[in-house]
Amino acid sequence: MPEDNKNPVSSITVISFILLLSSLSFAQVSWNTHIIHDFTHGTSSVYACDMDNDGDIDVLGAVMEDNQMVWWRNEGGYPITWTKFAIAYNFFQPFSVYAADLDDDGDQDVIGAAGAGDQIAWWSNDGGNPIQWTYRLIRGGYDFAHEVYAYDLDDDGDMDVLGASTDLDLISWWRNDGGTPVQWTEQAIGVAFFGAKSVRVGDLDDDGDNDVVGACLYGNDIKWWRNDGGSPLQWTEFSIDNYFTGAHRVQIVDLDEDQDLDILAVAYLNGEVAWYSNNGGNPLTWSKHTVGIGLTGACIAQAADLDDDGDLDVVASAQVSGEVPWFRNEGGNPIIWTEFHVDPNLPRAWPLFVCDLDADNDSDVVAASSWAGTNEVKWYENLGTGITGDDDPILTSARPGATIMRGSAILNLDGERRLLDITGREVRSNSVAPGIYFTEISGKIAEKIIVVE
Repeated sequence: MPEDNKNPVSSITVISFILLLSSLSFAQVSWNTHIIHDFTHGTSSVYACDMDNDGDIDVLGAVMEDNQMVWWRNEGGYPITWTKFAIAYNFFQPFSVYAADLDDDGDQDVIGAAGAGDQIAWWSNDGGNPIQWTYRLIRGGYDFAHEVYAYDLDDDGDMDVLGASTDLDLISWWRNDGGTPVQWTEQAIGVAFFGAKSVRVGDLDDDGDNDVVGACLYGNDIKWWRNDGGSPLQWTEFSIDNYFTGAHRVQIVDLDEDQDLDILAVAYLNGEVAWYSNNGGNPLTWSKHTVGIGLTGACIAQAADLDDDGDLDVVASAQVSGEVPWFRNEGGNPIIWTEFHVDPNLPRAWPLFVCDLDADNDSDVVAASSWAGTNEVKWYENLGTGITGDDDPILTSARPGATIMRGSAILNLDGERRLLDITGREVRSNSVAPGIYFTEISGKIAEKIIVVE
């Protein structure tokens, strides 16, 4: 900053304003809500990845009430515009969608679980514009198919498929045997797993092979199955928590960053988000820690660094209370959590996915309404921690940087720019007091300005 003897700015003053900004910033992440689609009935699952190999992130959806598998193509722009395409009709009551390159041809295929159709199926991505799809059945008679997932479980270089059947009380995997079309060999992993809802894969015991974790609603269980090797693979079952009332979804993640894999889970019936720290040992032992409670009908929880502070936070969805909360990781042992909201009012919130949708190096959130909700699929743009406590759409229309200036440095703004205070009100640019301001061009924030004495 150039020296000005008439209006000196001490380094202490600048630092104090930076500290003030920091204290405001870390209070909250701001979110700008965008609609992906507002006429999709009963979305139960979303997944985001680059479906058309054009370098941006698209969104997949399983739509229960429409009995459809769909995808929304990311057309770019700000805000992003979307074009909806159907992948499949008459896929009865799909509950889950996932994407992976199952046939190893370099593009993303789509996998789905049909709850009323009792199917695990996949659609090969045949390319084209729009993409053309070929339906292929993996398993019929898979009663109340609730979740589907893909992972190279046997480490043979191709993607296998895993599923959870609520009415068969079953966790299964289908080994990818290659071929055109791909051939599958089914193996049960978890049986008598009452009301199976969710399945995930990771090397929990750090022995070099992949283990499996699952959640079951009626058994109130979180279990893991140790991979004991062999051909076919052999499994040993262990309980993580058999009192997690209405266990609905699991994620495997190193939440405490201690170089082993922990479990993040949600309980639908008791409205709890919890994580289980991996304590090591043989067999493994686990310690339960609550992240959040009171989320009526909690469906999904996913870990991501939402506030860009280097640790993992947690975002969740709650169907009955109709909300998308997030929990800031405050550190500590055990970790302390502070609850905020991405959206406090999303009726019948269920599907949830976290990714950098707009390629600006932060974590955005995709969520949607399920049964008899708003029929909306939304994405929430992460604006960072620079703007807090204000719902003015102008103040949440961009993610500005910050510039520290003196009052005289922002006099006589050009005609295209307006100067706004922290509440969004326009102020005269030649009469500013110390504080935080924003310049606005054509309805969008261009810059954040911290004015010092």
